[in-house]
Amino acid sequence: MNTMNVRPILFAAFAAVVFAACQPASHGESTETAVAVDETAGEVVDVVNDLFQAMEARDSVRLKMALHPNALFTSVDLTGERPTTRRTEGTVFISSVGQPGVPYVERMYDPVVEHDGDFAQLWAYYDFSLGDSLSHCGHDAIQLVRESGQWRILGITYTRTSCK
Repeated sequence: MNTMNVRPILFAAFAAVVFAACQPASHGESTETAVAVDETAGEVVDVVNDLFQAMEARDSVRLKMALHPNALFTSVDLTGERPTTRRTEGTVFISSVGQPGVPYVERMYDPVVEHDGDFAQLWAYYDFSLGDSLSHCGHDAIQLVRESGQWRILGITYTRTSCK
């Protein structure tokens, strides 16, 4: 078979798979289940926003409440010639950010939340400012765990890029 004839067939198959993947699941889910999913996603977004508000206020008590005791941060800096990574323990982050100084202002856009039971993840584009000065942008990948009914941030991996 000629490769020119295969391309339209492959494209049609690919389009059909993408279309099917974008359709709502029909697993007999009730409206109550859909509402519960939305509530859980809202709870996860609220915890992340609480962290951002605590960073802006430089409030170590609120930072500690948002973060799991074993929280880890991983930065992936994409602004240089090669990616560089750095890990920071949550306790070090709290000690650093919880000191008086210029507000750390982070805003996320269009967060996407997925969850399974007591584990959740959030993915979002963000911008970060030091006070009124835009510093950098990137993507956050945030993992959370729910213990005793409370969501807490277990890990944050984020990229640092120039802003678009």
